[in-house]
Amino acid sequence: MACALVACHSEKEEKKEEKKVEKEFRYNDYNDVQIPAAEKFGIQPIASRDADFSAIKELAKVEDNDTLLKIEPLTHSVPYLTHNAKALLLEIARDFQDSLKARGARPYRIHVTSMLRTLNDVERLVKHNSNASEKSAHCYGTTMDIAHNNFDPSPAFDKAPGKSLSINELKHLLGHVLYRLRMQKKCWVLIEERQKCYHLTVNS
Repeated sequence: MACALVACHSEKEEKKEEKKVEKEFRYNDYNDVQIPAAEKFGIQPIASRDADFSAIKELAKVEDNDTLLKIEPLTHSVPYLTHNAKALLLEIARDFQDSLKARGARPYRIHVTSMLRTLNDVERLVKHNSNASEKSAHCYGTTMDIAHNNFDPSPAFDKAPGKSLSINELKHLLGHVLYRLRMQKKCWVLIEERQKCYHLTVNS
């Protein structure tokens, strides 16, 4: 009987912990923390897309990866990040894959929806999007948006063992990954419901 009581107590404690972590998923790291980090660790903002991004040594190009990530069509940004920001993005993608495997799920790739923006990109975006800020962390190459409503099955999906997951399950799983990295002070995170993405800035 005592053993049963211990098990019951343990189950209650686990539920409390789950609720606590779930609450942390309501990230609210706004520009007041993301902009200072971007200015500290990023590049000087670039005026327009006339720049030769490949010649800027502080930047690294980000490309589609069959197993880790998919880049959506970029209308207001270019596929470049600082080296540390790119490393963080790949760490997120790898941790996400590890979490999928740990739960016996099939492989999905995260979707990247925005990266480096020029000052001209921001100016155009502000004209058409009331939620856009005139001062954007995206201008420093330190910041990226990762969709939380869209996950791409990797090319190995159909042949891979495991179960399929719903969008909500995948969003929650990605949230766990970002929670751990944020608690390690590797990044700042804002969850944007209107834009359906996690907006994050590297903190190193």
